[in-house]
Amino acid sequence: MSAGAEGVAIDLSGVAVRVRGLPGPLEARLAREWSAFLSVDGGRPFLDVTASLAEMEPPVGPFAPKAMRSRLDLEGASFSMAEGDVAVDASGRALLRLGAAVAPERGWFAFLNLLRAALAWRMPSRDGMLLHAAGVTLEGRAFVLAGSEGSGKSTFAALAASRGARVLSDDLVLLDGAGGAIEALGAPFRSTHPGAQEPGRWPVAAILFPSHGTAACLGAAPPLLTRARITANLPFVAEGIEADARILSAIERLARGVPARELTFARDPAFVDLLLGFPR
Repeated sequence: MSAGAEGVAIDLSGVAVRVRGLPGPLEARLAREWSAFLSVDGGRPFLDVTASLAEMEPPVGPFAPKAMRSRLDLEGASFSMAEGDVAVDASGRALLRLGAAVAPERGWFAFLNLLRAALAWRMPSRDGMLLHAAGVTLEGRAFVLAGSEGSGKSTFAALAASRGARVLSDDLVLLDGAGGAIEALGAPFRSTHPGAQEPGRWPVAAILFPSHGTAACLGAAPPLLTRARITANLPFVAEGIEADARILSAIERLARGVPARELTFARDPAFVDLLLGFPR
């Protein structure tokens, strides 16, 4: 771990991130809560964040991360919310500002949201993405269930865990294509499942789309529907597809390179047998 003047160096299972300039309490919290991902700073990171406090109008009303505004193109991106903003360029350098008057707890969650947004914009440069999904691993392979809030991601993850699966996340999954095959990465992103924050890389055996029924089954996912569902579950960057060819390329890479299936399941872990038997 590199901390203090050099900030915090983070290894997201092969994706290097450095954060400098955070106020002391936020930096300490980052190092504590992401302790499994701290690393020795060994060179220029994929995402290099310089943070600062700025004079801004204090936010009014409840914390509203979904109200984030964005500007996206090939040269860079910017994301802003009531508590702060971040601008990231094509080299991976990012300037992140937090309002000086923002309460510490609110500032922490704003920082995490802005950091994830910057990373989501950078990942297509690696044929990867941040996907609104639950991810589990079984016998060395990852299965990723993409879906919106309320679609059953947390239920899927909990049921799979009851049969011995490792849960990567029940909300956001980091995918990386830089090594050739699409891999799911362990990352300390939103998850209500305990023990989900551990590093590792697993080849993605299938991308799944949820359907609810009484009997577990795997069905076909037509290519056009697969692309549409991936796009619908891209947080932060989906609106940039027309302006940024990298994003469309990453979607195509996932849709073409990983089998897609519709998974029908109930509140029963029987579907795990289908995943264990999925062709290699």
